[in-house]
Amino acid sequence: MERHERLERTAAISALRWGVRLAFAALGIGIVGALVRQVGAEALCQILRDAAPWLPLVVGLEAARVGTDALATYAAYGPAAGKCLPVRVLVRAALVARAVSSIAPAGRTAAEATKAALLAPWAGPAAATAAAATGQAVTLVSGGILSVPCAAAAYVISGASPITMALVLHAGLLITAGTGIRAAMRAPWLGAIAGRLSRRAGAHVHAMQARARETSLLPPGPIAAMLLGRAIQVAQYAILARAVGAATGVSRALVAEGASMVALAVGAFVPAQVGVSEGAFAWSADVLGATVPQALAIALLGHALEAFFVSVGALVPLLWRASAPPDEQPEH
Repeated sequence: MERHERLERTAAISALRWGVRLAFAALGIGIVGALVRQVGAEALCQILRDAAPWLPLVVGLEAARVGTDALATYAAYGPAAGKCLPVRVLVRAALVARAVSSIAPAGRTAAEATKAALLAPWAGPAAATAAAATGQAVTLVSGGILSVPCAAAAYVISGASPITMALVLHAGLLITAGTGIRAAMRAPWLGAIAGRLSRRAGAHVHAMQARARETSLLPPGPIAAMLLGRAIQVAQYAILARAVGAATGVSRALVAEGASMVALAVGAFVPAQVGVSEGAFAWSADVLGATVPQALAIALLGHALEAFFVSVGALVPLLWRASAPPDEQPEH
């Protein structure tokens, strides 16, 4: 009877989660539809057609960003990374995780969990868990660091505007949260709490913490790799602004990056941030130096880029067979 009740409860929770996700998705699609009607579908389509020739360059830069993400993961494993992580395995995991980050709620967390699952057979569960948590932390810290110049650029363009204040708050929250995650990973109380729950959980957490302490509180390697990826994304927004005919320049591109990060934070549980990024770009169109149709086009082109890499990530497991880790290699 109790088992039946547990199954019913689990099914109800799962149905509720899917219901919430579908509701968020419907809301996002509704926002996009309303914005398209507001600016005019014909004018928007013309902007997108004119911007299309620039997309291969943006796709190439996104591939470079996947590379910086793989580099950050490699650095997060610490000194032992070179011994346990073949490059082909790491790149495969990064491509699959890139797709997951675009479609899953709390995408970055889901992406790090995906990489941990794919890399654990090579590096071990403790190292993979530590690297995944570190990846989540340095993503937050790097986003917070970049939010500072983004806020400064927004202030130069628009003064103490809502987007400027949002970016200042964003910077503080992300740096605090990321540093807190890394501090908790190294704190004795975390292992003690896990040990009270179960001996197995305590042993796993202690092993994970031992790996986490092999790197500094805020490891510079993963943070530098993440910041490089963020810088590439700023370049992508500069190119997209040029493609849609909006104002260009470093300051405008930084504001676009800031608007994207704020949208990602606000819409963390909206699948692919559909509607959230469009709303954020339309809201900050004046600061971006764009008309509302141009700002909306930038957001839609960003979604096209996401869709391309979701397709790539979906094909990778089908076309690129995973190598067996050393302890699973067949005997000859």
